[in-house]
Amino acid sequence: MSSPLALVSLSRKILNSESPLSRSNQLGHITASGLVIQDDRVLLIFHPFIKKWFQPGGHIDDGEYPIDAAIREVYEETGVLCRSIEGQLNPIDVDLHEIPANLKKAEGVHLHIDLLFVLKALKEEESSEKIEKAWVPFDQITSPRIQRALQKLQDQA
Repeated sequence: MSSPLALVSLSRKILNSESPLSRSNQLGHITASGLVIQDDRVLLIFHPFIKKWFQPGGHIDDGEYPIDAAIREVYEETGVLCRSIEGQLNPIDVDLHEIPANLKKAEGVHLHIDLLFVLKALKEEESSEKIEKAWVPFDQITSPRIQRALQKLQDQA
């Protein structure tokens, strides 16, 4: 399933399904994440299952707008309360990636179509989830996706 053509084909099936946002869609679903920037640093979490540093994000609840899901997920995972940035209500990036099977959640391998939104941090509180987080300087970002999004922001400036 990991070839680029297979990912595109699968993403079309997901987007054309009756429930592209629902976790119950076994092929995959649309998710939302937040690119939180503050003082030339990006907020990242160490994903407890995948064991890599990513921007915070997750599943979109029923009836929720994707940008609101990104704001909620950032807060739940990090305790950082955010808002959208004026003029940045559309995703800065869309990424297709495979999620490995998770026996604890009874989920097989599936696809996430992730919408990345640029968010502004308002205040930081204690998170209810125990996920490691860090504010990482731009020049230390190793994720090609986040580098791509930061470049798009720079090009828009």
